[in-house]
Amino acid sequence: MVLRYKHIFERGKLHNIKPSITTEHSASSYGMPVVVLPDGGALNAESWVLMGYEVLSLTKKEAPLMKRWLENLDAMIGTG
Repeated sequence: MVLRYKHIFERGKLHNIKPSITTEHSASSYGMPVVVLPDGGALNAESWVLMGYEVLSLTKKEAPLMKRWLENLDAMIGTG
């Protein structure tokens, strides 16, 4: 997977990263997928929205997990 985000402390400079997505992370709950950043931390929904994350590419294996993660975005940020 490749994601792009706008770095808020660098005047919105775009950065690409290669995280993973899994249900086997300590931040996963009840089988919910977690986007795991290169440093091992979980990407939270608030950061996704505030930093303007977007998906640039996914593998076929990652696509269903990312779809589930995005479908739950409203619930994660409390708007759904």
